[in-house]
Amino acid sequence: MKIIKAKLAGFCPGVKRAWGLVEKTVKGKPNSVYILGELIHNKQAIEKLGEWGIKTINSLGEIKGKSVVMIRAHGEPPQTFQKLKNLKLKVVDTTCPSVAQVQKLANQLEKEGYQVVLCGENDHPEAIATIGYTKKGLIIGSVEEAKKIPSGKIIGVISQTTFSPIVFQKICRLLKKKAAGFKSLGTICNITQMAQKEAREIAKKVDIMIVVGGKNSSNTKRLAEVCKEIGPTHHIETAAELKNEWSKKAKKVGLTAGASTPDWIIDEVKLKLEKINPLVA
Repeated sequence: MKIIKAKLAGFCPGVKRAWGLVEKTVKGKPNSVYILGELIHNKQAIEKLGEWGIKTINSLGEIKGKSVVMIRAHGEPPQTFQKLKNLKLKVVDTTCPSVAQVQKLANQLEKEGYQVVLCGENDHPEAIATIGYTKKGLIIGSVEEAKKIPSGKIIGVISQTTFSPIVFQKICRLLKKKAAGFKSLGTICNITQMAQKEAREIAKKVDIMIVVGGKNSSNTKRLAEVCKEIGPTHHIETAAELKNEWSKKAKKVGLTAGASTPDWIIDEVKLKLEKINPLVA
């Protein structure tokens, strides 16, 4: 069996930056460090932060004393930053630069008079943070939802950085027909698109694909969807979920991982795949 591992598997530049900022902050040995929400969507990575003494919280009310508060890679709306300022807490902002750029564009579009429409997941922290930079912005995740937007508006469309490019284009075509004025800004992360393209090409060459990453990771779910369109695909979080029968008879296995998946998890999966069939090339 031969394993073909994607070159773009694992941490993207934005996640590497966020992780690096956390490591730097911890080395500063502050009294306490909090992260508002999950830094990245990976359970094992969050557990690792807990081992370092970093507390992942869901509300500012959980903060005790003079602490350092880290903003997750998905970002936060302006109101959160204002509250932290009022509390006079030290803030380390790990918002992905690509996400921060989308936030600025959302604000800019609304100032120009557009009804801002963000293609994304309603409950995803990145989408929630981004739409927070507008007063009347909308989040939609499907063509069906796009159909419900009234005709005759001046519409500006952006997207969550990990949104499906195919669905984004379908939504744009529909809204363009309905709008009195229309502007579409392609804000899906280039790395995300490149990783999906690479995964698609690998899937064409192998018997099965293994996609590693958090089950709540939008980026990882998109990778799995792309691969499933081509052939047998299994989305797992850790090597423990691998089943021998998946790859025992496979001659070629493709391996990729979401942008929030640490290298150590990918390596463990690859090692277990090699043990399932010792004839790995």
